[in-house]
Order: sequence, then C-alpha cells, then structure tokens
Amino acid sequence: MAAALYLLNATEGKKLMHTLATAAASVGRNKTAILRALEAGKISTVKGENGEWQIDPAELHRIYPPLRSASTQGKDMYPQLHQSPLLTPV
Repeated sequence: MAAALYLLNATEGKKLMHTLATAAASVGRNKTAILRALEAGKISTVKGENGEWQIDPAELHRIYPPLRSASTQGKDMYPQLHQSPLLTPV
C-alpha cells in the first residue's frame, strides 16, 4: 500500500483531517464502509472547499479503531513457543 494513502490533508485551521480515502486506509476499511457511517450520522464531518469530506481522526477512531503498526502485528503479538529439548529428535 502506498504511504501516500496514510497522509493527512491540512485544512485552513491547521488541524489535520482525513479525506474519505485516507480515512478508509487508516482503519483498514473500504471507502464505501466509511461513507455509510458518515451518511448514517455515526461520524460527524464537514465538506471541504473542494467538496471532499474532511474527517476528524478522533471522530473516525471513535467508531473504527486504527490499524496496528507493523511492529505490533508480527511476532511481537504472539509469544514464541519453544519445544522441549526432550522432544527434539536426536
């Protein structure tokens, strides 16, 4: 996935906001799922000057948890299981 998907757009007030695409990428959902949540009123948002949705990350993550970073997804999440030396073939 391109790193550009995770970039946030800055608005006039210097507050960082997600677009529909970056919001979907940051929570691992598709744009349709995010749009449905917007239309259902689960996530409050505003439309920017160019007509694009501007989604506050706090509002988005109130409904959808953020994706875990790569460092917490791999083997760090699961303890290493070690085989007993008695069961090791000789």
